[in-house]
Amino acid sequence: MDRLGPTNPISIGVVSQAQRRRVSLPLDLHLGRRRPQLEVVRHTLRPAGLPKLDAMIASPADPVGVLFYFPGFNTPLGPWEGAKCQYLAEVTSMQVVLTEIPGMSRYGAPIPRPVRADMLRGHVGSWAELNLAYISTAMDAGRIVHPETMQVFGYSTGCSLATAALPVLAQWGPIEGLNLVEPVAIGKRNIASLYAHNVADLGRFPFSLATNIGHGWVMKAYRGQRREPNVKYGVVDLLAIGTVLASEELGAHLDQVELARCAIARGAKSSLCRRADFDLVDASLAARGIPGPTITVEGLGHQLWHSFPTLIGLVEAMLTDPVD
Repeated sequence: MDRLGPTNPISIGVVSQAQRRRVSLPLDLHLGRRRPQLEVVRHTLRPAGLPKLDAMIASPADPVGVLFYFPGFNTPLGPWEGAKCQYLAEVTSMQVVLTEIPGMSRYGAPIPRPVRADMLRGHVGSWAELNLAYISTAMDAGRIVHPETMQVFGYSTGCSLATAALPVLAQWGPIEGLNLVEPVAIGKRNIASLYAHNVADLGRFPFSLATNIGHGWVMKAYRGQRREPNVKYGVVDLLAIGTVLASEELGAHLDQVELARCAIARGAKSSLCRRADFDLVDASLAARGIPGPTITVEGLGHQLWHSFPTLIGLVEAMLTDPVD
């Protein structure tokens, strides 16, 4: 299926004049749902001329569309991400498509040199195009032919890839909404500052994981994930990714598209997704009349996406109220 053609200026849905909602999500250790019992299929993708990469597709019984899930930095696919895909699929009744990030897979293939050169200049576009080649292959592998409607969901690094992918995704079908959790590349900083902010948030990681204690299947999935091979990446690729994340590229792409809806979320204690930058994104969306919730998760930092009690409440808040 040829999905990767030339792109045109895009309009995703009809812009609403509704006001954006500010939502404060309290830290809640209660697991609001049982683990969904739906199928997650793993695929090893081998697009022509590209290194292999893994993907997951989660499918509810009667899917109404497709949700493209763009993961964060250093994300291996396994039981942990599989469980997240199950929740996303159950909440939305959509098939969920997830791939490893090019240049950051269990197979260790580097980012192609021309793509890396663009990234070292702070540009994410060619990296997003590379990622889309794998997503297109994943859709063929999962026999997803005509998505009737789509949601786009990104976490951290995935927010940049998701936003840059919108022009192509809009050619595949109507996009119901863009959902960004902890976007990083929304305010310029240098690499040293990015590193310092990452270290600060890593210090909060144990607390996010601790919110899963007492939920047996969640901890079993986490232990299973730790037995999976880690993703591999080189130093130069790490610098290229860091350069993209230290830029304002995500915000620039966001300003170039019309959105039917955009939900954004950050942890109140996050250093990587700075509050001032986040507030500017919210203000820009509001000024353009783009509806959707702006969510702050209390008590957690950047790694809020690894707290399943938080994840469940956040997914419901972002995705279950499409009209604001």
